[in-house]
Amino acid sequence: EEVAWGQREQSRILQALDCQQNPGSAHALLLRLNHWSELANPWPRRIGAILEPPAIPLPDPPSESRLDLTGLPAFAIDDEGNRDPDDALSLDGNRLWVHVADATVLAPPGSPADEEARTRGATLYLPETTIPMLPTAAIEQLGLGLVEVSPALSFGLNLDVEGKVTDVEIAPTWVRVRRVSYQEVERRLDEEPFRTLHELAQRHRERRRINGAIFIDLPEVKITVSDGRVGLEPLTRLRSRLLVAEAMLMAGEAAARFALERELPFPFTTQDIVADVAEREPSSLAAMHTLRRSLRPRQYSSQPGPHGGLGLEVYAQVTSPLRRYLDLVAHQQLRAFLDNGEVLDAQAIVARVGAAEIAAQGVRRAERLSREHWTLAYLQQHPGWKGEGVLVEKRAPRGSVLIPPLALEARVKVGENVTPDSVLPLRLTGVDLPAREAYFRVG
Repeated sequence: EEVAWGQREQSRILQALDCQQNPGSAHALLLRLNHWSELANPWPRRIGAILEPPAIPLPDPPSESRLDLTGLPAFAIDDEGNRDPDDALSLDGNRLWVHVADATVLAPPGSPADEEARTRGATLYLPETTIPMLPTAAIEQLGLGLVEVSPALSFGLNLDVEGKVTDVEIAPTWVRVRRVSYQEVERRLDEEPFRTLHELAQRHRERRRINGAIFIDLPEVKITVSDGRVGLEPLTRLRSRLLVAEAMLMAGEAAARFALERELPFPFTTQDIVADVAEREPSSLAAMHTLRRSLRPRQYSSQPGPHGGLGLEVYAQVTSPLRRYLDLVAHQQLRAFLDNGEVLDAQAIVARVGAAEIAAQGVRRAERLSREHWTLAYLQQHPGWKGEGVLVEKRAPRGSVLIPPLALEARVKVGENVTPDSVLPLRLTGVDLPAREAYFRVG
């Protein structure tokens, strides 16, 4: 088992059975012996992810002056069952306020919570469990809408007629937040304040489109594991999700502009775009698949620069400080500046973000491999699965198909006359969990 978990390199049993000495071979043997089932997900441990929640002391919240925005109705819009609500939206006339949980209250720079969060990089979200970046007690105290009145770092902004963020104000605040689901907001988009919020989101999105933003809308699913069964639920494309996503981008743009105008060292997020990208908002799955593969990774830097993929001149991630260390660093820097305290220099910003990003990359890899594992486990529990896939790439005699109800890509044999974006009937023929492969036949 230790070899399968990635905790040891060799096993006498594997050697005696003349099996290869690697985690995949050990995993396959454990499955054949029925010692493991498809419910054993080895990837987080194999990668070295931290699988215990942080257990560290938290300081008492400081007594400090805050702008009172409790009179503005504020809404934390999330999936049902979300346990770490860290952002909420308000309108004051046509002025947008994006409220974000003020994690610096319990995780100031250099504190045990700050150092623990830097080690973890981000919250680890797995279908079977969630391992928070900050102690559960911090989330219970700071999550917006979990208590009657919450401390927040709030980003106030206007949009001009062209959809550009203007008149930025950032302040520590008190907010009174009501939690609502995406589904409820979707039903109420004709009501205020959701109608105006949606209009602002559309205006900002259109500006980004004009600026050359990339829009990719590939299928996604929510994976659940309960009582030994794996469930897959395709995520519905809701306007309310786009509303919230766009508001978060506005807050990130506002924070970056605020820092840039004040020459404040800040963890900016940038992305270069290949100049010859012809179709920036593809409508077909094959075109989306091709475009995604051509994109360059985002970069984090103390130097501002454009985020080509988002179509923004300057941007920073600031809306998830309870679950991303990069955002927490941004909040710590903003709070230090607003409080006339000691801010980090550019070199310190780079060092902190760099260390946390290495850890966060491991978290994202564990999440990606775990999603693959549980999708294959779902198929193993449904051996007669049949459905449809879309051909997104062809390299005869095989092609890559994207299977929307599974959000899974697989290789299949295809005929010579089959073209990209063809919809193909598929039948599951086998699953190899250790190799992370599912096998399908067309027809």
